[in-house]
Amino acid sequence: MGAFAPDAVPEAGASSIAVASVDYDCADFANQAEAEEYLSPGDPYNLDADGDGIACEDLPCPCSYSPGGGGGGGGASQPAPAPPPEPPKLMKSVAKSEAWGKARRFDRRTAAIRGIRLDRCSRRSRYRVDCRFHASGRSGDKVTTCTVRVIVRGKGSVASAKLQATCSSELIFTASRARKAMQADAESVAKKSVGIYDLERQSQVRFTALAEWTQTKQVPEECSLELFAYMYPSGEVVASHRNLSCRPI
Repeated sequence: MGAFAPDAVPEAGASSIAVASVDYDCADFANQAEAEEYLSPGDPYNLDADGDGIACEDLPCPCSYSPGGGGGGGGASQPAPAPPPEPPKLMKSVAKSEAWGKARRFDRRTAAIRGIRLDRCSRRSRYRVDCRFHASGRSGDKVTTCTVRVIVRGKGSVASAKLQATCSSELIFTASRARKAMQADAESVAKKSVGIYDLERQSQVRFTALAEWTQTKQVPEECSLELFAYMYPSGEVVASHRNLSCRPI
């Protein structure tokens, strides 16, 4: 083997002592990719001044990396990572169960309501399901009805719900109120206590009945009277009568 020339470019397989005796600068290369070939472990030629693993970054391309894409130890550019998978769609069965839980709590906590039923559940989006309920109750002479909407949002089997309710109340005409008004009207005619019979509801706001009593003048008589009771939207109850009839006993 002949003597080594200091200015010669090292051939493949040359000893580490021979490589260390040669010095290179970035100016010795035509492009960055060429300089990258001489970037060795430990950077003996000081080609990677900033220590980012890329030799002579200021040289023109061809390059061993994607310009502007950041370093990577001289390797090829890495593909962009795949986007994360889309969260699973909210399960309708889970949404329905969550909605029922909210609706039942509303039923228990609302004094005027005693009974709630599900009308339907509809999907509004991948992560939202709306359920509609109807609730009603009666207290004394008042009936209350509510339209309840439960909005359920979530992913997969995880959900949370929000309840919105619109309620209205109205007076109802009870048989006891009708009887009381009719009794007073009939007694104003008979001038005595009377019996009320055949009380019958004709509508939500109207009742009919029959009053009967006996009276003694020159001849004992049995009298009857048709009665009517009506409740106005204000809640006022009015009674009236017709067809007074008396016959000898």
